[in-house]
Amino acid sequence: MPENSMIEEISLKNILSFKNEVTFSFEATDDATFESSHVVMMPDGTRLLRLGIIYGANASGKTNLLDAIDWLRSFWLFNPQDVNKHTGIEPFLLDVNTPHQPSEFCIKFWVNGTKYVYQLSVTNEYVVYEELSYYETGHPVKVFRREFADGQSVLYFNPDVQEIDKETQRALTLYCLPNKSLLAARGNVNMKLAYVDDVREWILHRFMPMVNPKTNMLYYCQNKINQNVKFKDYLLEFLHLADFNITGIKSYGEEKENSALGFEHTVSNSRGEEKYELNIAQQSNGTKRVMGIEAAIYEASDKNAFLIIDEMETSLHPDLMEYIIQKHLLRPSQSQLLITTHNLSLLNTINDLIRKDNVWFVEKDKTGATDLFSLVEFAGINNSSQFERDYRNGKFGALPVIMD
Repeated sequence: MPENSMIEEISLKNILSFKNEVTFSFEATDDATFESSHVVMMPDGTRLLRLGIIYGANASGKTNLLDAIDWLRSFWLFNPQDVNKHTGIEPFLLDVNTPHQPSEFCIKFWVNGTKYVYQLSVTNEYVVYEELSYYETGHPVKVFRREFADGQSVLYFNPDVQEIDKETQRALTLYCLPNKSLLAARGNVNMKLAYVDDVREWILHRFMPMVNPKTNMLYYCQNKINQNVKFKDYLLEFLHLADFNITGIKSYGEEKENSALGFEHTVSNSRGEEKYELNIAQQSNGTKRVMGIEAAIYEASDKNAFLIIDEMETSLHPDLMEYIIQKHLLRPSQSQLLITTHNLSLLNTINDLIRKDNVWFVEKDKTGATDLFSLVEFAGINNSSQFERDYRNGKFGALPVIMD
């Protein structure tokens, strides 16, 4: 897969519980800890992280952050034929003004070694503005901008980037409904669009859907095993090293009723060593969860893709979660993983497995708005700090307030 395709930062405003603008950044600090596994250098020297971890109390906005990012991915692919179909964006509702104001995104990212910035202002009915630029010799060059005027989308293309004839402009305007991204409308027109097409390919193939605790990973993993022999072998080795007693995986396809896979379990008893086969539905919830997450992370690694996982620790032992993260980081790739978790023991692995700049927190204020901040913003932390203890003691905030 092409390299140097990663996310640098994502900013958002007036979306779900985020009233004010917040920015999540994958840009690494000058800390050299685990440089070879955690950090990827872009052509201009920018150092980007492969892992982000979000902590916070229940209902503080962790999932909202991932939902907002996943909404953006879905909107880029949203292709309504009806101008009255809603975009599905939800602004901050705990204020008299924000429900009537647009939601805003700004994402800086790299595709095939080129840095881009994409901006979006959108309501539930229409796109207020949308803009894509790329960087050349350190300066942004606008590719396109679209605005909403007189009830329709008005498109502007930079002629220095690509000449758009009147017929093509008319076709793009026709398909670019007010409730649709230009990146989606582009798919309805048979032409080439410089830079837009590269970004669209990145979205289609390297910006993966979110995995949450309710995501049905059973058939996802099953299909991955049946379609990819290398993944099947990788998963079997992973399960062995993670101390599952699964010693074989058989693919049956349509040959075995109600089960496309058989898992060989090796046990030792008074009769010696014996082997038994169970289908995928007969595995524990934890086994199915870990296989599904590994399938998603494996795909992300193969594609140098971006993957978000909400409440990654669901049905996973803390040690197993650490092992999954370790495998992600040690596998050569430019994939990026952004997770939320309540697994506090992971904080004890700072400087052993993860870096300080991997860790972020969310916290709600009295107005119900979520703030987002990084561990590295706190003064006085060093490599000898006891991070789980400090978090539990309230040093970093982002804790539930439990009344006696």
